[in-house]
Parts: sequence; C-alpha cells; structure tokens
Amino acid sequence: MKKLTILLLGVFLVFNSCEDTYTEANIESILLELLNSDEAAGIEGFESSVDADLNHDVGLEVEPSGRLLSDTLSFGEGYRVRFGRRVIARDRSVEFVTGLDTSIGSVSYTISGVFIAKAVDTLDFQQIDSLSFEKDFTTTLNRKVRFVRTDDDSNPDGYSWKIDAMTPLIGGVGEKVSISSLSFYLLSEENQEANLILTIDSDTAGDLFFSRDSLPSFTAFDRLLVYASVQNSGPEYNIDTGNTGEWVLHNYGKNRIQRGRKQLNDSGMFFDQNANDNIYSGSVRVHGPGINRSRGIFRTFTEIVDLSTIFVSDGGYNTSLISIPYRVERPE
Repeated sequence: MKKLTILLLGVFLVFNSCEDTYTEANIESILLELLNSDEAAGIEGFESSVDADLNHDVGLEVEPSGRLLSDTLSFGEGYRVRFGRRVIARDRSVEFVTGLDTSIGSVSYTISGVFIAKAVDTLDFQQIDSLSFEKDFTTTLNRKVRFVRTDDDSNPDGYSWKIDAMTPLIGGVGEKVSISSLSFYLLSEENQEANLILTIDSDTAGDLFFSRDSLPSFTAFDRLLVYASVQNSGPEYNIDTGNTGEWVLHNYGKNRIQRGRKQLNDSGMFFDQNANDNIYSGSVRVHGPGINRSRGIFRTFTEIVDLSTIFVSDGGYNTSLISIPYRVERPE
C-alpha cells in the first residue's frame, strides 16, 4: 500500500507539472500574439531601405507649404553623400517572467543589414562609384513590455491579457558612442518658450515604462525642440563644417516609406546654447497623422553615429539609439 501511495503521488506530480507547463506556454502564446499585433511595439521605421538626403521627409503628411529636402554632407571636394540602411534580416527573442496577473516580456531584436553610402557629383549629380560603398552591420535593440490580466466578461475564462506599458527601445553597435539623455520640448508659436514634455536618461531607460493607453502625444504641425546629450570615447574625426566627431540624427515615422530624418546640431547656433559641448539640439515640425485620419501611432529613432568609422568602407559601424512610440493627434 505504501508503494501504491508513492506511485499515485508521483503520477499526480507529473500530471500537475504538465498542466502548469501547458498553461504557461498557452499564456506566452497569447502574449506573443498581442506583441505581434501592437503597432506601437515594433521596429518599423528603423530602416530607410535606400540612400537618402541627410534631412528628408518621405510619405508623411506635412504642412500645406511642404518641406524642402536639404543637401547632405558636403566634403568641399565636388561631391556630397547620401546614406541609409537596408535591413536584410531581423530576429526577435522574448523572455517572459509571469506572475498571477502580470507578465514582463524582455524583448531583444537582432537586426542585420547593409549601410549604404553614395557619393554624388555636385555638378552633374551622378554617382561617383569610386567613393560609394556598402557595408554590413548588425544591431541589437532591447525593451521591456508589461502585460496585465484584466477581468473580461466577454471571455469564457472571465479574463484576458493586454499590453499595459512598454519601455523605450535602446541599443546600437559598439561601445564608442552613446546617448546619455534625450529630451523633448514643445515650442511656442513665436519660438520663444519651450515647455518640457519628456526626458529619458539612458541609465534608467530600461525601466521607464510608458503606459500603452497614454503614449507620448504630439499635436500635428506643432514644433518640437529635441535635445540629446551624447558621448564619444574617441578618437574623433571631423568631416563636416560643424567640427564634431559624430552626428546625431532624429528619425521618425511609421515605416520605410513613411519616415523622416532631421540632423541635430552642436554648433552653438539657433536653439543650441554652446558649441561642441556634446549637447545636440534641433527643432522638428510634427507631421500629420495621415490624410483623412484624426490620429496615428509612429516611432522615433534618435541615434548618434561615429563619423570616424561610419563613412569609411572598412572602418566599422558605431551607433547608439533610443526609440520611443508616439501618438500624433490632428488639432481640433
């Protein structure tokens, strides 16, 4: 009888263990479906797919007056450079830590692709093949997503899961450059006052959760001021008139065909207070949510790129970025 009792207990433990494993796997499957379908949680917009001007808008709703494309980097030697990146492959892994009514998903993206640099003759606008190149890169981006279980009378189980909040997406390549902090200000119509909207410090960004129901929100066609504090461990190589060893680029949009890019500056001019103090700034006009739409969700990718390596065909690839989802509302 003693042996029978032990056997029954072992069967119960095995059955109970299988039941727990099945339940955990089922929950994770539900959470992955939520993650896949959430338009704020993706990485679309990270790639341009093709080379592009330094400052540009493509496929976004801009003010009726439009926005001019700027020339890109001038080397003073009769050519300019257009650049972008094309994603070849992306892999995503998610590790869940799940409690009774809350689950934290640690999401990691590994993105492989090609960085594109094209030199264009300033006289005939033809590509200069001897100065143009492509090189491979691999970038890792990470964030956390919080899921919560809520009462749901319409579900036979009496509850359902939803995405409650997510942190910024942070990552990059190499250890040469980094972003210390990123801030957004709303500028007045006269550009005289700037009111702080949001600040992200890299040291705490991994645990800074944005509520999914109240993502950072901007009003279409308002003007924002973006500040980024950066670090470059050197050596630095100055290749533009700003005498800086890096560029800070504010990318924004929904995907590769609806996106824009604005270079921030450290020149001590316009909204930048001190030249070459590693605090970059620039004003950005918020795009619209899309024709015949009252609101939309988009993503920013604010990044620093090291100039001593990025435009050298065999010089490596050193970047760092912070990405946030944001909502654009059409003004009433």
